[in-house]
Amino acid sequence: MPEPITVDLQGVPMPDHMQRAVNAVDQAAGGQVIVLLTDQEVVIKHVPSAAARAGVRIKMGMAGENIWKITMTPRIAE
Repeated sequence: MPEPITVDLQGVPMPDHMQRAVNAVDQAAGGQVIVLLTDQEVVIKHVPSAAARAGVRIKMGMAGENIWKITMTPRIAE
């Protein structure tokens, strides 16, 4: 399995924040394990459905106060 890439979006303003989150889903769909850190609630609502459409598995949890951690694993890496 490839080493995870961390995409830390804390403090990144919208809409760049969302675009980078979408790019991270695309990277995961392409075979890369991605750990996404976000402080935007809208991202945790959008990324799971985008990941499902792309065939990417996710695990979500809290990385800190108001910081969500989304680990995306491509199905081919399993």
